[in-house]
Amino acid sequence: MKRMPTLASWVAGAAMALSISASHAGTASEAIAQAEADLAAAQQASAVWRLLDPATGGAAVPLGKLLKTAKAKLEANEESEAIRIAEKISWAAQAGIAQSEAQKSAAPVYF
Repeated sequence: MKRMPTLASWVAGAAMALSISASHAGTASEAIAQAEADLAAAQQASAVWRLLDPATGGAAVPLGKLLKTAKAKLEANEESEAIRIAEKISWAAQAGIAQSEAQKSAAPVYF
């Protein structure tokens, strides 16, 4: 198995550190704001994932739709659910960016 290039491993580590900091958001509105910022960065990197979540009926949906669900949960005074969804969005956005960075120079390998 090949080792990850230094840049890719640094990006993956940074993404993990950011996801840990995002998981300690104080309020639902802060978590949603962080998720919006992370989603914008993922869109900039063309690295937006789709996620399965029970809040959207268990179907795979884009992160933008999941963000709308989190905002709806916040308006319905379901703060813990809004935080859970926002943290999931932040994690997925950061993981998508890390994956995009790690695979920028991907090419087929012939044996």
